[in-house]
Amino acid sequence: MGYRTRQGELILECLKERGTRHATAEDILADLKARGASVGQTTVYRNLDKLVQQGVVMRYAGAEGQGACFQYAGCMEDGHAHYHLVCSECGQMIHLECNYMDELTAHMLEHHQFCVDKFRTVIYGLCKQCAAKRKP
Repeated sequence: MGYRTRQGELILECLKERGTRHATAEDILADLKARGASVGQTTVYRNLDKLVQQGVVMRYAGAEGQGACFQYAGCMEDGHAHYHLVCSECGQMIHLECNYMDELTAHMLEHHQFCVDKFRTVIYGLCKQCAAKRKP
């Protein structure tokens, strides 16, 4: 699994406790400070990068101008993958578990010889609230 520091273990613990809920680096930093851990922002980012490289943590790109979200990969070990919808306006991330997406994935493989990685698929658009704000 690779070398880990005490800070890395604390960061991983924070993500494990969140389960399938995503966290930004800022969320993790706030969690660590609430626990009394003195960890700097640079340390959080560096350790998140290492955990992503090791495959222990998944990184999802946030909406434009917003930071990435992170999730403990172990909560998906049962093979339960889900797609993500990200609002490009407010940055809200929504888990999408829909049989139609599985049909789309099968279509992509059969007709386009492209295997979609369900664990890393993000679809960008507008959430209901942001779409409503744009209507005249």
